[in-house]
Amino acid sequence: MKSDDILKGLNSVGQKHTRQVKAEEKSSSARRYRGSLYTTSRRPLKSICWEHMEQAWDRASGGGMPTSWRQIFYKMRPICDQHPESDRPLIDRRFKHILVEYLDEFQPGWDVLYGARGFFKEPHAAENDSGVPMGTAQVRTYLAAAAPATDISLISAHFPTHGAKNRIAAVLICEKEGFDEQLRRAEVTDRFDLALMSTKGISAHAARDLARSLDAPCFTLHDFDKNGFVMAAGFPFATDLGMRMDDVEQWELSPEEQRHDNEEKARENLIWNSATDEEADFISAGQRVELNDFASDQFIEYVEAKLEEHGVEKVVPDDETLTAAWERAHKVNRLNRIIAGDEELDTSDIPPAPDDLADQIRNEFAVDPAQSWDDVIAKLVEENGDAS
Repeated sequence: MKSDDILKGLNSVGQKHTRQVKAEEKSSSARRYRGSLYTTSRRPLKSICWEHMEQAWDRASGGGMPTSWRQIFYKMRPICDQHPESDRPLIDRRFKHILVEYLDEFQPGWDVLYGARGFFKEPHAAENDSGVPMGTAQVRTYLAAAAPATDISLISAHFPTHGAKNRIAAVLICEKEGFDEQLRRAEVTDRFDLALMSTKGISAHAARDLARSLDAPCFTLHDFDKNGFVMAAGFPFATDLGMRMDDVEQWELSPEEQRHDNEEKARENLIWNSATDEEADFISAGQRVELNDFASDQFIEYVEAKLEEHGVEKVVPDDETLTAAWERAHKVNRLNRIIAGDEELDTSDIPPAPDDLADQIRNEFAVDPAQSWDDVIAKLVEENGDAS
């Protein structure tokens, strides 16, 4: 045997051993895979995941509901952990790549949701237009929207509101992103007049300031772990709906490992943030349960039960607001009938567009390039007098 072949073989074994050691440093449960390093009965995680992907999807989606990729991961992970040919633990980043490849290859038509990363915003957007979040559902909705008609849009029947007054019955502050679309699709937000806020972990001052200023009942929702209790404690004015030990047992959720550098300090922190002794012992000893362990239908049922338990009801404004809304609705109805062409609107005296309209627009841009072309047209119409 050539020396180069020996060196290649040693290098390959060394790389596998290094990867295994790093995995064990992150999670002690990875030690069970050490023996498989030097056996031939191993399969790539991709092969195992693809073989069982439909099973994991069915469990996570509750039969086809919109489901985040992390929920699918939580159903796939125990399958890989218990598989005799798996050579390493399944981690979330690796699974996400495997799932994307699977969806691209087989196009199963599943409604898999990915969290938003960044925003897309059109030029000259309205001041209250916050743009399109770069998430699966939001981009899908944007691309599916038909080109707007050139006709004047109908006036919204919604009574104008801002903040909680006359609109929001309660605010649900979720530790994690990715559940908003599920709650909207199941109409939980509409059926409870529920505003949604996600904090991406431990809350920021802006989130607390907004939630407090809305003057509406606030509820927190979080994982069953140390950060979850800390997040809930950051909203002292809110009622906590986050997972507790009773919920874990009732829903038969599966704990996962999460080690703490200092178990005693972790336990003290949990007690300080309202965990029971039993909960603090469970978490500080190195276990946690994430909201993602819920199947989609279970998650909806869990949230609805919590909201009903705390008496969240639909909003009905006071008599003065209802009277104003009644009068406005009549006016809007009449204007919309004209806009829709159900009642006659005389447009015969509208002057034709000037031949040099494009040049006039360019001239206005030279004066103020921040304008949009339709802003310029509106200004020209106003300056030259409306036909009416």
